[in-house]
Amino acid sequence: MNARAILAAGILGAAAGCAPSAGGLLTPASTRIVWPEPPDSARIRLLGEIRSGPALQPKKGFGEFWNEVLFGPREPRRLITPYAVAVHADGNRIAIADTNGACVHLLDLDRQTYAFRETCGAATDRLECPIGVAWAGDTLCVADSQRHALAIFDAQGRGRWAGREALRRPAGLAYCPANGFFYVSDAGANAVAAFDRGGRLVFQFGSRGAGPGQFNVPAQVACGPDGALAVADSLNFRIQRFAADGSFVGMFGRKGDAAGDFALPKAVAFDPDGHLWVVDAQFENVQGFTPEGRLLLAFGQEGQKPGEFWLPAGICIDGKRRMWIADSYNRRVQVFELLPS
Repeated sequence: MNARAILAAGILGAAAGCAPSAGGLLTPASTRIVWPEPPDSARIRLLGEIRSGPALQPKKGFGEFWNEVLFGPREPRRLITPYAVAVHADGNRIAIADTNGACVHLLDLDRQTYAFRETCGAATDRLECPIGVAWAGDTLCVADSQRHALAIFDAQGRGRWAGREALRRPAGLAYCPANGFFYVSDAGANAVAAFDRGGRLVFQFGSRGAGPGQFNVPAQVACGPDGALAVADSLNFRIQRFAADGSFVGMFGRKGDAAGDFALPKAVAFDPDGHLWVVDAQFENVQGFTPEGRLLLAFGQEGQKPGEFWLPAGICIDGKRRMWIADSYNRRVQVFELLPS
């Protein structure tokens, strides 16, 4: 084969690499798995999962195209430790904070495209440990526990840092459409801080302790459609509820091994009906509660099979009643559907 033929073969190979991958970004479940099991009426159904593979490959630029012609295809991006998930209001754009990957994976299920964010501002100003993520319209906000700050990206992907003077160790992030605030749970300060969309601190609440409105290493935070807040108060083994202004509303949970107890609550989310769903990293399950704390359902156990978890860390429930679980040490995001009761 002459040099021209070799070059042509390389171009064809690289061009094939630019084509959309088969299978898509979200792999559907191969069998129907529901909770609870029959004969009880199903309330949760497994939809599928997102994991590393050829689909997690950014669109190649011209320079990278020629690099692959000369040096071969690059390794696809990988989910290393997915820790938090956020779904855009359009239901198609997914952001996954990857702590050990030091990046945020961006998936568009409609266009079947993948991108990522690993720097904010200057090319050398990198994310170090993204631990929380939230959409505010087309603005993407990322909480970075090692940078002690928020990275805020506009619709074009331009980023800037905020909150460096106010945050000690961010542990979770939520956006509240009702008032336009980002709420950041700060495990280092045992508090929750509210920022406006410009990244300015508006107020904060909480202190170290076990009383109402106090925290012991808070993890993820969630915001309901009416502005209600919920915080996974991890080492107090409970969920606390607040109004949008930070005033205490209620709490539930205790340390134990009975149904409805907690071992290490890491994340919480509101569903469209106002119920609260809690990810427990030590029980490696998900439990659903009424706002007052009455247990509705629990599912999941330790393992690597569909519907099982290994140190899950994050949860998001979107407007389509889909539940997205960051199944961290299984290096995947599992997706479930809340079925009509």
